[in-house]
Amino acid sequence: MLADITWRGTPIKAMIWANRNGNFYVLERETGKFLVGKPFVKVNWMDTFDERGRPHQTPQPDGQPTWPGNQGGTNWYSPSYSPHTGLFYVSAWEGYATIFGGTPVEYQEGRNFGGGVNRAYVPVPGAPAVPGIRRGPINNWTDAAASGAVLALDAATGEVKWKFPMTDVTDSGILTTASDVLFTGGREGYFQALDARTGALLWKTNLGAQIVSGPITYSVGGKQYVATISGLSLCVFALRE
Repeated sequence: MLADITWRGTPIKAMIWANRNGNFYVLERETGKFLVGKPFVKVNWMDTFDERGRPHQTPQPDGQPTWPGNQGGTNWYSPSYSPHTGLFYVSAWEGYATIFGGTPVEYQEGRNFGGGVNRAYVPVPGAPAVPGIRRGPINNWTDAAASGAVLALDAATGEVKWKFPMTDVTDSGILTTASDVLFTGGREGYFQALDARTGALLWKTNLGAQIVSGPITYSVGGKQYVATISGLSLCVFALRE
């Protein structure tokens, strides 16, 4: 995502993003120079960056959890950047890890290679592991496996400015508006509006199925609407008259 930020007192044109590997990055977009690398969720597969932004890896022993897990600290769902607030907003999976190891898998040219056997890390016996994306909301979820959150990061440093926690993990994208309202959802079925500056909950409604989309906004006849998808249904909202 492109952003005009101030880095160490100097205005620069930057490229910013939160990576699946759990790190937030800032590059100078005209040169590709590495400026910032900072974890936004728990990370133990690496510990430091070199001057070019390459991580020093710290592989975990067989049977020990690797943070973030195979799904990542975030994934394909869209983040958002607001030039009004100077914040970068990302849907994150927190406390989520994967255990790699066990049966070794040998690479063979021309054949599918998944990198090895893995399983979800569940710290509490009997707790449900992170499920597939196709399920709807469930009532036996526990954040022992992982939890979802909207994180607001300083776009120049990666510092977390506020967090809106959710019980279940999330696959919802994020929309921010010029009036500093943030729209997002989650697997719990809630569609919600937050204050983009503080993370305070302004409004929410349960749509009955998981939100797996990036909300959009549009105007018709001078009236603004916001739309999202819940399960197989398109839901559209507008301000009351």
